[in-house]
Amino acid sequence: MGRPASPVRLAPEARGLAVPLDGAIDVRHRAGCDIAPVDVADAAARLRLRSYVWADQAARLARLDAALSLAEKFPPLLVEADAADFVEKALAARQQGGAFVLYHSIMWQYLPRATKGAIIATLEQAGRQATAAAPIARLRMEPRDPTKEWAVLSLTLWPGGETRRLAHCDYHGRWIEWIG
Repeated sequence: MGRPASPVRLAPEARGLAVPLDGAIDVRHRAGCDIAPVDVADAAARLRLRSYVWADQAARLARLDAALSLAEKFPPLLVEADAADFVEKALAARQQGGAFVLYHSIMWQYLPRATKGAIIATLEQAGRQATAAAPIARLRMEPRDPTKEWAVLSLTLWPGGETRRLAHCDYHGRWIEWIG
């Protein structure tokens, strides 16, 4: 899925059910937040970010380098903010006529309990006003069981607020097992 010429390619081993990749995605706006954002234009910051990837994982380093190169050409909208404040403002400013998707991966465990609670409450409140024409989704890849060596890809979709577990995933993108 995506542009074949993109320098960033995810190609995990696919396990389980066939992954439903039909359809098209039209991203109208994207933004992110961090309490300490990395300035991808700063060579020292890029080097520090690379230092967090294990040196023997050449494929991950190559993906990171490609992502950094892409981010340098097309800087992402990344704001310094608390996650709960960011989500509240983003939901308040969402455009009608399209889906609002909150995506996060391998970060939920690092948030304070109060921040998690505020994000969930904000999503549930906004979800009560969601419609089929303007749905709200929370898509996340997070650890669910500390005894397992994989994360779970889950989707909560409003209206309705139903949560589905979609896949088990390797933490570093080596495989995905689609479960539905």
